[in-house]
Amino acid sequence: MGKITEALKRVAQERLERIERMDKKGEVKYEFIARKKVESNIDPRIVTVHDPDSPVAEQYRVLRTNFQAINSKSPLKAVAITSSTHSEGKTITAINLAITMAKDFNNKNILLVDADLRRAKICKYLGVEADKGLSDLITNGLAIDDALLDIGIKNLAVLPAGKALHNPAELLGSDKVRNLISQLKTRYDYIIFDTPPIISVTDAGVLGAQTDGVIMAIQANRTQKGVVKHAEALLRQAHVKIIGYVLTNIQYHIPAYIYRYL
Repeated sequence: MGKITEALKRVAQERLERIERMDKKGEVKYEFIARKKVESNIDPRIVTVHDPDSPVAEQYRVLRTNFQAINSKSPLKAVAITSSTHSEGKTITAINLAITMAKDFNNKNILLVDADLRRAKICKYLGVEADKGLSDLITNGLAIDDALLDIGIKNLAVLPAGKALHNPAELLGSDKVRNLISQLKTRYDYIIFDTPPIISVTDAGVLGAQTDGVIMAIQANRTQKGVVKHAEALLRQAHVKIIGYVLTNIQYHIPAYIYRYL
């Protein structure tokens, strides 16, 4: 096995050196890993809509598969996505994951919920407007069907945040939200909640404790290890189950011929 491993390493190294030589001569053509192919108001970063065959979109399919493969005594149906601090890509991750799951061949019903009742962004990224949402379900007793949005993707429904609230953490920890999540679980196979960063406010911990687990988005080359550890500690103090991590904002280019088979 040692000789085989060394041989494979030599082949890989020789291939990289050959690519580097070609690159220096301008003989290697590069492609962006994602391109906007669909005319839509949806943000270009929602690659699962604009460039579903790209390597980035494929990584969301890997995330979906890993999520569905998690062994648990009870199925993971309601999951919150958070981050340590702002601008780590949690909302983009939540949207792309929800769309990927909706496009699964198993035809599962997916609900994407904007649970950031302070700085909601899902509607902005999806290029839609909504004046009702989660906050109205909690405070005004609005019917669920009156708050849902259909963005034209089969098997996917979107529940916007609704009006911004002054005391979202208290409301997210109420019995109303607990009962709402139970109702939603009877209607949808999977529910993805986009929540605020855990270090900034307590919302993610409060809501995360009522879900089946939390996924943390971590921005590459920005978020320090100590910050992530602090965020983990805050989630565990809130009795939240951390089920996984997503590394975001990895930038690289790939020679076109490597992904030609796609």
